[in-house]
Amino acid sequence: MSGSRATAPRMRARRLSELGRAGVGIGLILASLGMLWMWRASTAPTTLAATSECVRQPPFVQAMAADLPGPLALATDQPARGLALVSLDGSGRSYQHESWDDGGYLGAMAFDEAGNVYLAPAPRQSLADNPPAGATTLWRVDGRTGVMRPFVTLPGAANERNPFGVLGLSYACDLRLLIAGTVIGSTPDVERGGVVALTPDGLLRARPLDGLDAMGVTVVRADGRSMLLAGSARRPVIVAVPLDARGHATGPPVEIIDLTAGGATASERARKLRFVNGELIVDLVSFNYTLQVNASGPSPQRRAVWRYDDPTKRWAIARHAEQRTAP
Repeated sequence: MSGSRATAPRMRARRLSELGRAGVGIGLILASLGMLWMWRASTAPTTLAATSECVRQPPFVQAMAADLPGPLALATDQPARGLALVSLDGSGRSYQHESWDDGGYLGAMAFDEAGNVYLAPAPRQSLADNPPAGATTLWRVDGRTGVMRPFVTLPGAANERNPFGVLGLSYACDLRLLIAGTVIGSTPDVERGGVVALTPDGLLRARPLDGLDAMGVTVVRADGRSMLLAGSARRPVIVAVPLDARGHATGPPVEIIDLTAGGATASERARKLRFVNGELIVDLVSFNYTLQVNASGPSPQRRAVWRYDDPTKRWAIARHAEQRTAP
């Protein structure tokens, strides 16, 4: 009897200890879930603003446009190689500086606060005008003189299975960085692209997104901090990455928009992103890493628009995908 009485307290103590450990485990799980919820809540922005207010029209346009009827636009989707200053009045008139076709056919384009123009090569139906060796070289048109010269050559190389390099460009005024979405070195089976941040003098400052082929890119202010938005070149989605003041990622990429919910097809990608008046404007284009369907040719392109809904902390469709009617 005395042995049984002695054993009972020990068994009760063991059970209490086990229950205590279980309680601690449950508490840790609940705490982890709580921290995860708090992290998601803290990363959901409440106010968004554009970071492209500083960009300006190149000063050279005024001098070169003397004989062209307005309005005018710089374009890379014309039949002619390179960059062109195009009249939008329906006359079909345009102007090309003698240096503007030095980089072959061009695609993505961005402006900075001085009116300098940054451009990326984009092969079309043949590699004769855009050999793979030049796929990773970005070009810059001086905002004052209008002369185009090579700006920087990014690490890596194009290949026969993927002749593309940089597919998206954007200038972040707050960071004073040129943001480039790349698919450099990727193959149909391996994803080696990402997003790089370049200084105005061509130095590679940061790589905020790595191992994800990126197309259209832009940076917004989210509650006073920088947030990179990038369209995947592999899937119809847009991801967001928080950035520090030097353009480095401070968190993992998070998918924020499924483009098919806005009417995009499974083969369409976010070719260009712009945040204007509270709306994310997304230019859509079919893309499959071949020259037959590429990201920058004169083929028809569609546009969809999203707006961030603060009460639900989600991106809502403002306008479904439709044929693009403006540059």
